[in-house]
Amino acid sequence: MSVGSVPRLRLRGLLHEAPDIGVLDDAAMERELASLLTPVQLDEFHREREVDFSFSWGGKARIRGNAYYQRDRSALALRLVPERIPTADELNLPASVRALTQLPQGLVLFTGPTGSGKSTSMAALIGKINHERACHIITVEDPIEYVHNPIKALVHQREIGSDATDWSRALRSALREDPDVMLVGEMRDLESIQMTLTLAETGHLVFSTLHTNDASQALDRLVDVFPADRQPQIRMQLAGALSAVVAQRLVRTKKGALTAAFEVLIATNAVRNLVREGKTRQIRNMIVTGQADGMCTLEMSLSHLVRSGHVKLEDAQAVAFVPHEIGRY
Repeated sequence: MSVGSVPRLRLRGLLHEAPDIGVLDDAAMERELASLLTPVQLDEFHREREVDFSFSWGGKARIRGNAYYQRDRSALALRLVPERIPTADELNLPASVRALTQLPQGLVLFTGPTGSGKSTSMAALIGKINHERACHIITVEDPIEYVHNPIKALVHQREIGSDATDWSRALRSALREDPDVMLVGEMRDLESIQMTLTLAETGHLVFSTLHTNDASQALDRLVDVFPADRQPQIRMQLAGALSAVVAQRLVRTKKGALTAAFEVLIATNAVRNLVREGKTRQIRNMIVTGQADGMCTLEMSLSHLVRSGHVKLEDAQAVAFVPHEIGRY
């Protein structure tokens, strides 16, 4: 929603003008913002020129929102997060990804473009742990998306702004809150990356996200944030803590819906050695030859979707890293 434009809805990946709603003016947008934001959030919006927020809607869903300015006029993006958390089966998560919920400790990274379903996949895994393990789960998010009600696990969800002042402090205090499993909504800076690695090193199973295209880029991003003189140490830490990297993309099915394709990197001893030595360019070859360990490239996953008749070849090639490999596997 933005001033001077008709509101638009994203349906199955495509934007459509909302029916029966005209162009929004400044007064209409101010009414919308006043109805969605608390006075504190509204003050932050006008002061900082943007604000993240979330709220429950009708007991049926969560809404994640971002209010911002463009060309000195207010705009608003709202994202629907269903109240019911989808299962790993419903998302067709690979068996090797589902098995990550059984790990006692380690770092599991989900990566991919914005809107590729990373948060939903992580929520499914946290839900699986919640149903199967008597443990303590802490999530740190900005804002909270999926709500996990305690089932077999004890689940505490902390939202930056309302439950914690900032990422660094929330992650530092987590070490004193006796978690078994952590979900870190996003590793944003050097300090939050360092704390997340520390959590994974000290006996916790940690899930987190990065905005990169594939597994090797994700590992490079984590290391490159640090000054050059610290990077060898960080590579050692990352090699010791890493359990898996899952990169995903959404692709349109023949029925017009969206489904996810996955690249899966499992941290075998050989992979850890490549990370330790900074040889991330060889990661893709390791994935290609690591199918017995549950690894697969994005092209392998897309090829399976094409062979099964769910996705057209040209749609799979449009999201592949190496389009000509579709159909080779």
